[in-house]
Amino acid sequence: MKLDQFLSHIGFKNNEATVYLATLERGPISPPQLARETGLPRTTVNLILRHLVERGVVGKTTVKKRVRYLAEPPDTLVNNLKSLIKYGEGLLPELEARYNKNERKPRIVFYEGETAVQKVYDDTLLVKPPEILEWNTDAYFDFDQHKVDPHYIDKRVKLGIKAKRIAGAGSRWQTKHQRYDAGELAETLIVPKNIFWPEVEVNVYGSKVAFLNYAEEMSLIVESKAIADAMRQAYQLSWIGAKSLEVKDEVN
Repeated sequence: MKLDQFLSHIGFKNNEATVYLATLERGPISPPQLARETGLPRTTVNLILRHLVERGVVGKTTVKKRVRYLAEPPDTLVNNLKSLIKYGEGLLPELEARYNKNERKPRIVFYEGETAVQKVYDDTLLVKPPEILEWNTDAYFDFDQHKVDPHYIDKRVKLGIKAKRIAGAGSRWQTKHQRYDAGELAETLIVPKNIFWPEVEVNVYGSKVAFLNYAEEMSLIVESKAIADAMRQAYQLSWIGAKSLEVKDEVN
């Protein structure tokens, strides 16, 4: 990330970043000098300097009885950010208390782009549910194409999260993973490929249901206890049906 992009991310507007960087490169400097060097109107420079002083990243001094401005050491900026983060962490309990957790009102989060699918896997590790119910797709294993962490299962196991998996015959869930169910804290059922071979994966965990659309690089997380409970019941029916169709020794 470039310096100007970093400053933008932490709240500096374009002109503020320009003036701040100019003060970093010089010793004590007057507003008229800054105006000439930056090409900004003097009134604009004066307003920005006042704001930067209030922010604590620029200081005022006197040279020959004239006010001059100079940047504070760069680590002041970083320390201010650290203090802000610490302050925010202190407010986290109050923010959590205000967060809308009304179970009657589903919360829907939509992701798109090449990292959309991984966002769901990251969320499962944050939630740390006892178990994830999965309707699986073989697209998971195209790690580079879909920007999926190939170590996700290892991370899930490390957190003690179990998984139930339903996948199609001939998938890598059957040929590579089913034999390692015990080590992966999983139970995998394989059904005929002509019945089940989706490009969308569905995960049910905690109070959430997630749809991972590999084909269109998008994902959707619905947070609702009622919906998640209903999907668990649907999964139970699906599991019973998969048991009756289970493919064990042959690949269809």
